[in-house]
Amino acid sequence: MTNRNPNPDNEAFSPDPEEIRHCYPIENDADTLEPFDDKQESREINPEDPAEMAYWTQQFQISESQLHDAVALKGTSVRAIKKYLSI
Repeated sequence: MTNRNPNPDNEAFSPDPEEIRHCYPIENDADTLEPFDDKQESREINPEDPAEMAYWTQQFQISESQLHDAVALKGTSVRAIKKYLSI
């Protein structure tokens, strides 16, 4: 890698991004990513249905109280709840 810094004493120097990409390529992690399930993403959660709440607490691996709080803050959209929970 060549140092393109005209002033070696300059501490604000940043290397050429193309040189960094060449030295440290990004690995392909497509085989480890979870598939996107659009059917579930567009669903709504019914907080009044105990069976549905049980299903979604299991899917999100949170308590029913936490799910009620998420619904109160972000609405009933599965996509919004997932985003809020960072799932």
